[in-house]
Amino acid sequence: MALLLAATPALAADYSVTSEKVKALTGPNAPAPMKGPDICGTDLGTMAEIDGKIVLAFGDTFGWNENACIRFGPNWRSNVVAFTSDLDASDGIVIDDWVTDTDGKAVEIAKGAHQDAFKGEQTKIPTAMVTVGDTLYLHYMSVNGFSSMGGVWLCNWSRFISSTDGGKTWSPGPDEFGSFKSSFNMLALSAQPGAGNEDGKYVYAVGTPCGRFAGARVARVAADKLLDTKAWEYFDGSGWVSDRAQAAEVIRPGAGEGSLVWNPGIRLWMYTTLNELSEAIELRFAERPEGPWSAPEVLARGSDYAQAYGAYMTPSWISEDGLSFWFVMSQFGPYNTYVMKATLTPDQ
Repeated sequence: MALLLAATPALAADYSVTSEKVKALTGPNAPAPMKGPDICGTDLGTMAEIDGKIVLAFGDTFGWNENACIRFGPNWRSNVVAFTSDLDASDGIVIDDWVTDTDGKAVEIAKGAHQDAFKGEQTKIPTAMVTVGDTLYLHYMSVNGFSSMGGVWLCNWSRFISSTDGGKTWSPGPDEFGSFKSSFNMLALSAQPGAGNEDGKYVYAVGTPCGRFAGARVARVAADKLLDTKAWEYFDGSGWVSDRAQAAEVIRPGAGEGSLVWNPGIRLWMYTTLNELSEAIELRFAERPEGPWSAPEVLARGSDYAQAYGAYMTPSWISEDGLSFWFVMSQFGPYNTYVMKATLTPDQ
């Protein structure tokens, strides 16, 4: 079935896209103070919205060396969580608060072991976050080790944690979600009502294995059963099955660090991912979360934004007409995150 799906022509994109950098989100050039929470460098920034706020989860984070911001400096944390009530990204985003210790420094919500690469657990990295009712669910991967080759890493497993107080405290899910070789160790999550999920019954996940060189597959679960690993079902190219091994590849390699949103203005789902093979962040469109997905449009090129990766979207950062949206992008060189603006132009 996966082979049949891969042979199906992709939809026409129907939109071209351009993007531009708006402002730094984190680090020394951010509009919010970063020395107090000790945020010199960080990456990713997957988001979910709850109670009028946006919750952001960042990956490996490093602190200041006194007054100097040195790349990969002290106070390594595997993940940190921030909050903003700033829903207007057109002039940048000001982070209001972080999950902190008593000293005011941002702390891990899922503590990484920080062992040597490939000798246990190097770190725990957030991959996606979603809101269901009054609960936030964050999915993270336990990284066994990052290779010296860019875009290559191995995972031990992945897991959900949840928060019922808006992201301040977190509890682990009962089971591991993915094993070390799972095709769903990195997720893009959405519970938005949209085509194919009109009543918001499901949480959809576009999943990839760890690393950036595989294709993507789609899963879904009843929103009230997200932590029940046996309740998930997988798209096999024609329908939904309970066997994860039957999940069909709906997006060809390479894909990794994805984000999924419903764009009500243009009535299409959007999925972003880094294609390490083309050194570009790509944007695709679909009428349903499982696809078929369009051919990719280049959202941001590595030649324009050196070592760019990640393009995390959130519903409040989409214009009413759907033709503009803002996203969080990382750059490995400066090792920080940035607010970006994308503009869609309908094809003639």
